Amino acid sequence: MQNIESLSDLFSAVGCKVTFYDVGRHITKITPQQVIQFDTKQQVYPYAFRKQAWLACVLTEKQKPVKDGEVVWFLKLPLDESGCLNLGTRDLFIKTIVDKIMHKGTQQGVQEALEDNPYAFQPDQDRLASFHAMLARDLKQPTSDYLEDVLTYLKSEQLDDPETWSHLGLQGLADLAARVEQLNLKALQINAIQNAPNEVRFPLCHAMEHYVQGADTVKAVCEEMMAPSITASDAAHLVRAISRNDFATGLFIPLFTLLGDISHCDDDQLELIASLVAKCPHWVAEQGQLLRIILEKLAHRDDAQLGFKHIVAELTQQPETRTATWHVLRSDHASEALQNAVGNLFTPTSSTLQ
Repeated sequence: MQNIESLSDLFSAVGCKVTFYDVGRHITKITPQQVIQFDTKQQVYPYAFRKQAWLACVLTEKQKPVKDGEVVWFLKLPLDESGCLNLGTRDLFIKTIVDKIMHKGTQQGVQEALEDNPYAFQPDQDRLASFHAMLARDLKQPTSDYLEDVLTYLKSEQLDDPETWSHLGLQGLADLAARVEQLNLKALQINAIQNAPNEVRFPLCHAMEHYVQGADTVKAVCEEMMAPSITASDAAHLVRAISRNDFATGLFIPLFTLLGDISHCDDDQLELIASLVAKCPHWVAEQGQLLRIILEKLAHRDDAQLGFKHIVAELTQQPETRTATWHVLRSDHASEALQNAVGNLFTPTSSTLQ
């Protein structure tokens, strides 16, 4: 077997073409140039999420057409302190794969290479459905049969009737989000956000988070968040639908209203904060007041140290929010509760901070 010094070398050595997707914060196709750069440590991994590279490696045999099927490897590989792929871990991963393939043969080895591998993972159902929807679109394959059920439902006048939506599949909603421009489905998508029950529109919002949305869709989400019946917990799902967009001015009033006073943070507001930090770090980084409110509210919770440490860890690990977060934490204008929470970050118990 040829000398293998990168993930790309590994897949080439076993006779496979590979396309990489990031499946961490959002699902994103990685360009060949980006692959070369992070695979050889020329650049940081471009889509770091919780100090790892969440990769989907789509493998096709070089001698076979794509329509004959693909093998997908889902990997979580750790990043070093600079945000680059940890080459020691990557090389260990490559060695274990090569050993298994040499033992079982190329064809069987590729199919079974990730059995019992510590870096392999299975995405949750939402993420998996969205990945398959995007992959099928990119490979110019048809949608799943579930999309037709979703479209029939959204064209009906009985969106609230459980008998009309209880059979809908996640894959159909993911297909809708992936093909909204291609199949001219924007009006139906907006209708779902405005009128479908939460059991339908929230999973749709999760599927929409992987795509930049048009102005009409952003406006619809912002208006929906203004509705009197919307809770902070509801908003935690709705913001995900437009999380790949820049912060919209229409979000100011509903978002800050739902977050409320800095001296209190209930569980619904905590859910909204977690969604903003995980899915919208660019909003948090750009809106200094939003970041300050998030940190103050967490510091005022009864379980301040648990929630505060977790969120601060995530904010300081993300390149977009790291500098701004430390600026707020060190500010002379921080409340006493925030100052105490910051002080407790550096006690011996902070060893649990990941």
